[in-house]
Amino acid sequence: MKFFVRFALFFVVATVSIGCIASAVDSPPVNHAPAPASVVTGASVIPATSGSVAAIPSNSFDGDRQEVGNLRASQKALPAPSSPNRPTPVAPVSAIALDPPAPSSTDFVAPPLPKSSNSGARISKPSRPLEGAELYVHVPPQANARQPLRVLVVLHGMGGSGEVFSQSLVGEAERNGWVLVAPTFQYHDYLDPKQLMEDDILFAQRIQDTLAVLPQRLNLKLRQHVLLYGFSRGAQLAHRFAYFYPDRVESVVTLSAGAYTLPTEKWPMDKGTQVIPFPFGIGDLRECVGQPVNWQALKKISFWVGVGAQDNQAGDVSRAFDQYSGKTRVERARTFQQALKALGIDVWLVIFPNVVHEMTSEMRTGGMQFLRDDELADHWDE
Repeated sequence: MKFFVRFALFFVVATVSIGCIASAVDSPPVNHAPAPASVVTGASVIPATSGSVAAIPSNSFDGDRQEVGNLRASQKALPAPSSPNRPTPVAPVSAIALDPPAPSSTDFVAPPLPKSSNSGARISKPSRPLEGAELYVHVPPQANARQPLRVLVVLHGMGGSGEVFSQSLVGEAERNGWVLVAPTFQYHDYLDPKQLMEDDILFAQRIQDTLAVLPQRLNLKLRQHVLLYGFSRGAQLAHRFAYFYPDRVESVVTLSAGAYTLPTEKWPMDKGTQVIPFPFGIGDLRECVGQPVNWQALKKISFWVGVGAQDNQAGDVSRAFDQYSGKTRVERARTFQQALKALGIDVWLVIFPNVVHEMTSEMRTGGMQFLRDDELADHWDE
């Protein structure tokens, strides 16, 4: 029997380090030349398998292209903060309160908690008002008999919905015995590096907090390491979550990301080396999230990077990343692959011919097959 649960959850916006913001805004240019766009590197497209789910029109779950027109037409330099001092990083915020699932197998939405509620973890002095969002959860059939279960975290793009975006993945999640978790986030201006950084630090923390309480709320044993699957804006959040919490990640599928954070702390320059600040690199990640990258854990994660060969409209992505990774999604995907490969991290790049900024059935099938194959390899010996 299919079992669907949909939770309502509330979030608190965590304070982001001023020093971290200053680094992202005020970083000097880097002389970086991306690989030529005409060169296609990486793995071949993984063939589709029987039983793959039908495609959903791309405009039903991602509005990146449409929302570009609503964002800033030109990207001006952001003002520097008034104080150059880096404050002590904010303690992790456990801001998610999930109500236990209802006994029936029908969809439901739990009522939102009042701001004064003491349910869940205590939050001290939130810097902004509470913001609401929905979390969609799908539990596979015979879940009790298949424990411990793997969790698949599905991250939608701009203007999307976790529930709508994840529907084409439900069938495969059921076949593999995965608990599908798909939050809905209200992303802000993805062309603004400062806003991008604030959003992803916050949303990654909320995903982590959700995973921490999920076994208790579902009354199921879940594996510690999750699978991440993100498209467009969600692909950005997916790979950054892997930087923040690598000891919680099995493997990552990033599809058509507009920008990537390179796994690089410093960049060689004519007069020495330059620290690459977040979100362009991870040179100041400790100041941003309170801890450096766990390299030992990160190198156990496998990445599958997919992008359409025609998804190369420079006007659709933030110009602030040009100097680090290239001007289009295709160039940036290639640079990201090369950076991971240089560190000995398993990474596959698949460039899909004649595909623009959309989710195709071939992308979806290839990404999901990769996650299944990588899970069976079990890098963490779970």
